[in-house]
Amino acid sequence: MSPTVVPSDPADVDELLGAKPIAEYGRRRGRLGRAKPLVGPMALLAIVAFFGVLYPTTFLTPTNLLTNVLETVSFAAIVAAAQTIVMVVGDFDLSVGGVAALATSFTAAIITTTTLSGAPQEPGSVLFAVLLGLFVGLVCGVVSGVLVSYLGVLAFIATLGMAQVYTSLARFRVDGKPVYGLVEQGFVAVARGETLGLSNKVWIAALIAGAVWFLLDQTTLGRKMYAVGGNAEAARYSGINTKAIRLIAFALGGVGAAAAGLLQAANTATANTAATQPWMLQSIAGVFIGMAMFRNGRPNLPGSILGVVLLRVLDNGLNFTGINDYLQSAISGLAIVIAVLPPAIARLRAQR
Repeated sequence: MSPTVVPSDPADVDELLGAKPIAEYGRRRGRLGRAKPLVGPMALLAIVAFFGVLYPTTFLTPTNLLTNVLETVSFAAIVAAAQTIVMVVGDFDLSVGGVAALATSFTAAIITTTTLSGAPQEPGSVLFAVLLGLFVGLVCGVVSGVLVSYLGVLAFIATLGMAQVYTSLARFRVDGKPVYGLVEQGFVAVARGETLGLSNKVWIAALIAGAVWFLLDQTTLGRKMYAVGGNAEAARYSGINTKAIRLIAFALGGVGAAAAGLLQAANTATANTAATQPWMLQSIAGVFIGMAMFRNGRPNLPGSILGVVLLRVLDNGLNFTGINDYLQSAISGLAIVIAVLPPAIARLRAQR
């Protein structure tokens, strides 16, 4: 047997043990980690610049960017914030569109100026109607939370089934018709008004997003939610009531979805149960894009908001191209897949 040769130079020892490659890999990964939060904003700026160059006189106008993009994304941003709470605890809520439709149907029936048969009626209290709508959202969230947390039904199955239930009940509540005449007692003025030159819808969405960020990042409840989503079993052994935490997440998600539905109804002065159906895909896509761009694949509020804004800017820019609507949807779907590919590939490499 040949004798073992021990290098006398410490640098040679490091090289022999692989310390240099490992250290270099760590430094490289650290640089990539620091640059990762810039990917999302840079992608958004790149999309704006691309369509701005192609359509400078139409795309880059304040009317388009503030009204067609920022104001219309307010509703999806609120739903994405609500969806983020649920996904932080490791679940999905596919019922957000149905929850919003049901909550809006109850509110609209109270403050409309006409009955479903078309007869005039005296509208009820706007405050009571709004609180009722939010309460309906809370109840819907609690129902889904009980099914998932306490009865053990998979979140995908439970919320998908309840989405159908909530949507059907909403359509039954309004006889399958849009409810018009939601113009009394300042209901519409809240959404259509402006404060400091910016639409109230944007301010409301920003306020709700800020509250969700504070909850998740600055409170004990938020830290418990992240713990449950990271490792539910470990969280349970550490003394966290994981079932209650998941239930609270679904309840808050239901309230958020209801708030988005009420804001949209106020903006259009109409309650349309079909208008909220795309929110499920938009909110989940926004959260996943945010996960891909921030915090190493964990759900987070800033990333979710950036995700839905990015998708809305892309959709808005594609509208100027004149491309067929079906192809626009295909391009948007492909953009979502491309956005979440890098972290997926990184996880696969890490497992090898």
